[in-house]
Amino acid sequence: MKACSLISTSLLLCSTSLPAAAMAATDEAPATRDDITVTAHLLDAPIAAKADIAPLESSQAISVISQEMLEGQGVRRIADALFNVAGVSRSNNYGFFDGFNIRGFNASTGATYLDGLLDDTGYGTSEMTALERVEVVKGPASGLFGQGPISGMVNLVSKRPQDQVFLDVGLAGGSYDFKEITLDANGPLDEAGTLLARLPVVYRDQDFFVHYSGQRRIFLAPSLTWKPDADTSLTLLGRYVDDHINPWSPTTAYGTALPNPNGKLSRRLSINDGEHPAVQNNDYWNLGYVFDHKFSEKIAVHQSLRYQDFHNSWDNWLFITGISADRRTVTRAFYGPYDQHGKYFRVDTNASLRFDTGPLNHYLLIGVDYGRRSAHDTNLYDTSMPYALDLYDPIYGTVSTHNPAVPAMTYAIVSKQRGIYVQDHIKLGELLTMTLGGRWDKAISRTNSNGTASPEVNDNAFSPRAGATLALSDWASLYVNYAKSFNPQGTYRSADGTPLPPERGVNYEGGVKFAKADDSLTGMVTLFELTRTNVATADAVLPNVYVLTGEQRTRGVEAEAAWRPAPGVELTGAFTYLDAIVTADNRLQVGSRLGSIPRYIANGWARYTIQDGALANLGAGFGLHHESSRMASTASAVAGAVAPFSLKGYTLVDGALFYTIDDWSVQANIRNIFNARYFPTASLTRTTPGEPRTFMISLSRRF
Repeated sequence: MKACSLISTSLLLCSTSLPAAAMAATDEAPATRDDITVTAHLLDAPIAAKADIAPLESSQAISVISQEMLEGQGVRRIADALFNVAGVSRSNNYGFFDGFNIRGFNASTGATYLDGLLDDTGYGTSEMTALERVEVVKGPASGLFGQGPISGMVNLVSKRPQDQVFLDVGLAGGSYDFKEITLDANGPLDEAGTLLARLPVVYRDQDFFVHYSGQRRIFLAPSLTWKPDADTSLTLLGRYVDDHINPWSPTTAYGTALPNPNGKLSRRLSINDGEHPAVQNNDYWNLGYVFDHKFSEKIAVHQSLRYQDFHNSWDNWLFITGISADRRTVTRAFYGPYDQHGKYFRVDTNASLRFDTGPLNHYLLIGVDYGRRSAHDTNLYDTSMPYALDLYDPIYGTVSTHNPAVPAMTYAIVSKQRGIYVQDHIKLGELLTMTLGGRWDKAISRTNSNGTASPEVNDNAFSPRAGATLALSDWASLYVNYAKSFNPQGTYRSADGTPLPPERGVNYEGGVKFAKADDSLTGMVTLFELTRTNVATADAVLPNVYVLTGEQRTRGVEAEAAWRPAPGVELTGAFTYLDAIVTADNRLQVGSRLGSIPRYIANGWARYTIQDGALANLGAGFGLHHESSRMASTASAVAGAVAPFSLKGYTLVDGALFYTIDDWSVQANIRNIFNARYFPTASLTRTTPGEPRTFMISLSRRF
């Protein structure tokens, strides 16, 4: 115990924050699922809950996608994984970067976490094969995590060392020259099993479905766990990503989402130059740790810390700026060279205490976190020349560089956040619980543009949260929740040069949760309303100027469930109804639907594995994903503005076949079996085509 105390004291002293608490385990840990669940058991379930609260006593809506489901569906992108979660749809991210909406609002920026700390992939994509699970918090998470979008957050949980020895080796190949090698080595480093190590490695080389585009990735995620006793754990987590990418650009709506008198455009058409393709290099590394220590059954501490260094650059990236009257030729802007180098530090520390006051049982959480991000950017965006391209007879080799007369811009941005949060989970008897909490935040940002420094911006906010649950039985409960969000906009400037105030949001929700003791049925049904104010959009005329566009609201119903009716049968489903509109604005049309948000989203996945006989362990999976029609953009109230157009709904069908024998496994996945032609997001000059039919075959062995 002396050694443990010395370790914990040293770690706390080296941090700039207060001691942080790891959540003590409950007497009866809830069973884990292989599919979507709504639960709140720390480490085995959402780290994003920051607390060890029983599933049916949690008033937050949290969905978990397991490693088994990610692997079974052959998932390589966050957006594909999030199909399984009610309330989530794709956002306008050019189809290449990670991007998604939660409950009708964009969550592509500032909402992706890794192991409980805000992550920064540097305009890249998160690696999915090295994850234990994906956690999705729907609605504001500011009460525990601070600044962020009202929509919610996604937390990626890294694979960590286990106490058994294994080496998993995988090979995969598929459409568009997809090639992948994966390794996952794990084992104890000493006889006592107090020191454990793990190393997932990924090498991937692939083309994308658009001509002259592709990606090569090298990925390593080493981790080391030290467990000197049952009450103490220290895990070092590292990550290295080296991406060399030829990105593709969105196309025009004419000939894709809208008719074109010249005919349909191929989804494979490259807007970038074929002989001088767009090039992006994105590399970053991070190093941190997760420390947990229980002083007793009632007192525990937790600390997570990470330092990250990132470097991102690109050149020769072309984007459509206009189209000719005959809808045949487009003009393009030249984006590049762009170069960004930055550093990111985050630390979150909390302490938990369990105690009673009369008939009330308290689970108190007190924490503090700190974050600092600095980045230096050199950016050139050239619209000085037409850079024309005939969509139906493209001639490449004509655009090799930008106009040298166009100057580059330089930026330096430093942002910091400090927050203190408190949460008390109060239990009265076996039926009623209440969760009360709040967080005080201070966000600071400084910008320097072309050598001219702007005044420092300071934003302060208090984000409350309150919820309650009422047990209906031993496997079902009602819940209600209220929460507010806070998202600084200090780097956005109005026409007079003053910074914009933070975006604010409020969420009301309620519903029913269910979780059978034998784990055969879990899920939830939720009714919610989210309202955000101080919404910032780019000025229609002035560059680098933003305006507050007013208030937007989403209301809806979410339902998701996982059911195992018989051995070898697994069924999951998710359904969403969304009413997302503008409720007050000086530029957008009040009452108009928010762009790119469907009213209805439905997803289903079924999996069957033969249990015995000669074909034991042979199985198949089948999935459906449907999104209804949506507006390409939000209607403008400005006279003469182009009216938005509607995007058709679409249904995707996926399938999988798999077989396991001894230590060998083989799996085939087909996505978009019927090769549906669809466009998740669109504008007249930035339309994102959906991926055509693709297949992947993987072979793996455990040694």
